Amino acid sequence: LMYGVLRRLGTGEVTTFIQRLQSQKTQYIAQTFGISPAYDFNLYIRGPYSPTLAHDLFTLSAKKEDPKVEAFTPNELENRFQKALDFLKGKNIRQLELTTTLHWLQAVGGLSQDQAEARLKTIKDADEEETLSARVFVDELCKLSEK
Repeated sequence: LMYGVLRRLGTGEVTTFIQRLQSQKTQYIAQTFGISPAYDFNLYIRGPYSPTLAHDLFTLSAKKEDPKVEAFTPNELENRFQKALDFLKGKNIRQLELTTTLHWLQAVGGLSQDQAEARLKTIKDADEEETLSARVFVDELCKLSEK
């Protein structure tokens, strides 16, 4: 299921570092929307990272798996998928890295918004503009992913 969701969202490849990074951030967002199985993510150098997800993606890639990329049923899941797709559209890898990191710091790390933003600036060398943008994206992510 995870691989099919990622492929529908335009990622899931592991050939290059950027593809692996994109797959990690996309999976993090997909599971936030409740459209993909949950993986445990740790905070790592480039934001939330799941070793188990990396292993699964490399395993599927080696097997040359070609997942089904069909629409969800019921419609509620397909609607959530479309929201996730819209959320991801147009965001570059840096924006996804900062957004998922800020979200992780708050949702998993238990930091307040102010604490999480201060930490983001420190660990990601994010400037004011990037931090504000990440805050807006996290707010959007939380609003859109409400079930």
